[in-house]
Amino acid sequence: MSDRLARLLWTTLLAAPLIGASPAHAVKPFFPRNPPEAAEPAKPAKRKTIGPASHLPLPLQAARKRLLAGKKVSYAELQALADARDGVGAFKLAERIQKQGDPKLATHALHYFAIAAYQDRGYAVRHMMTILNDGSLELQPSHLESAEAALRRQARKGNEQAVEGLVRLYSEGRRFGDKRDELEGLLASGVGKKNGDTAFKLAVLLLSDRDRTSDQTAQAARFLEIAEENGSIGMKAAAGNLLAQLQSNPSETTAEVQP
Repeated sequence: MSDRLARLLWTTLLAAPLIGASPAHAVKPFFPRNPPEAAEPAKPAKRKTIGPASHLPLPLQAARKRLLAGKKVSYAELQALADARDGVGAFKLAERIQKQGDPKLATHALHYFAIAAYQDRGYAVRHMMTILNDGSLELQPSHLESAEAALRRQARKGNEQAVEGLVRLYSEGRRFGDKRDELEGLLASGVGKKNGDTAFKLAVLLLSDRDRTSDQTAQAARFLEIAEENGSIGMKAAAGNLLAQLQSNPSETTAEVQP
């Protein structure tokens, strides 16, 4: 083989891989040396804070957080929380007012306990009833109005203390005035366990008066029907018997109030 032919063959061998190769732009490398800049993933939208404190300004949210953690919160901060209708802050403020031991401040404690109860703090009801049942305390009409609204709200939610407290106050005509219509509705609701027994006692109280009016007799019958429906086993039987007597001879039926 001549030198010229050898050089030609050698040149052909070197060029062959280049001839058969695909253009560089046609090959998609597995790991590209200079990958295109990936689009930055969209950041998830920030969720709005949802909760009992979401309506509060940030400083009050911080104060509320300290309060729940058992840390020191000033009186002014508690006042601001309560005025912003925060149930926790209102309850703690009412407790702080009560600790002062001044009967003149009881009406303000009732007001803030009522705010707490209205904002779904059912445990405030017991404290409200303690104040409402103390006949020696002078309570402002506006505070009584808010207290009644809070108790009614809790009663609708099934809070037995609220139902029983309203029934007692309505039946005695104390604090909230004459609310016989509301009383019958509460007793008929069946929310409180003692509703039927209370209805029976009220019926007996009405029937014990021989000089009662026909309206009072009709009301006693309604109370007996509630007792027959919602009372304890013994009360249901007694209510049924007394109701039967009342229906057969309404003017002559009487009942004695047991001591």
